[in-house]
Amino acid sequence: MRLMAIDISRRNFTKLAGIMVMSPSLLTACASTTKMAQGTLIGGSVRNKGDYEVIVSAENATAMHRLPLPDRGHGIAVSPKTHHAVMFARRPGSYAMVFDYREGQVVKLILAPNNRHFYGHGVYSNDGRWLYATEGERSSSRGIIGVYDVANDYRKIEEFTGFGLGPHEVIVMADDSLVVGVGGVHTNGRQPKNLATMQPSLSYLSPQGELLEQATLGDHHKSIRHLAHDGDTTVLTGQQYRGEAEDYVPLVAIHQRGSVMEELGGEPEQWARFNHYIASIAATETHILATSPRGSCYGIWDKVTRELLEINALPDASGVVVRNGDFHVSSGAGQVIKINPQLDKQRFYSGIQWDNHWSAIT
Repeated sequence: MRLMAIDISRRNFTKLAGIMVMSPSLLTACASTTKMAQGTLIGGSVRNKGDYEVIVSAENATAMHRLPLPDRGHGIAVSPKTHHAVMFARRPGSYAMVFDYREGQVVKLILAPNNRHFYGHGVYSNDGRWLYATEGERSSSRGIIGVYDVANDYRKIEEFTGFGLGPHEVIVMADDSLVVGVGGVHTNGRQPKNLATMQPSLSYLSPQGELLEQATLGDHHKSIRHLAHDGDTTVLTGQQYRGEAEDYVPLVAIHQRGSVMEELGGEPEQWARFNHYIASIAATETHILATSPRGSCYGIWDKVTRELLEINALPDASGVVVRNGDFHVSSGAGQVIKINPQLDKQRFYSGIQWDNHWSAIT
């Protein structure tokens, strides 16, 4: 059965939500029922113009489940306790879609209120009880972390705020604290309105929403957007540069609480390859990898020395995750690259137009 393209107006979002309540199978009719391997990776993809989906794949990027999305997706949260995952709409997003990645079934479609939007990312708490989502107030871009009760049908129970404008990604550390990449930009849709006064930060929150610490970079035009951690206490940040087009500045930094943010190495001509934007970032015990779809490349740094080791071309370089000590990198051109700790590379062609980010099923 081929699903019709989904109209993303609010009226049809509401209609879509109603259909899901009555018959979730209508939305998952094109989900693969293949059980040949266990799903290991989840990412968004583009099928045709205006036609988007989320894909659960095996490690070699073979699609196991394909679920249509109401609109373009961005980041994916994976529950550490259940088989649930959540695809968040690309900012300014109107939905967060909860689905069962093992069965390929939609569980719930969460719709943003008229005065709010999703920023494209979220994360589950370490015990799987809560879902945290980066959200904003449309009129002001006031940053919000929405807190959803997983066991209570993902009902929103609380909002954390007071850390700045335009939060993009949120991650959870081993001690249950939250880390928020605050872009600092007030936007109307996707149009920035305050570039001269923007105030990005890396903000640490307690599980109760208390602001614990904020770290900043020296250049306020570096909008802190994408985050990762190394499983311990180190946070990695990828930036979008909002300054002069002819300036090529470092776009990846590393941080531990109580210290200053440290930018990774690279010459201006090397940073120029990234075209002012880092999309996804991840770290192993020895290396850091960051992608740039705008630059159609990815870079690898030594985690100890902070030195840039290599920049490799990859058309529309998109997601990166670490699984079993290896990097897995996706591309909008369908390529998938597996990189081991010795930086040896194994390439696959998936035939899938991967979009934005990947998440690993642990």
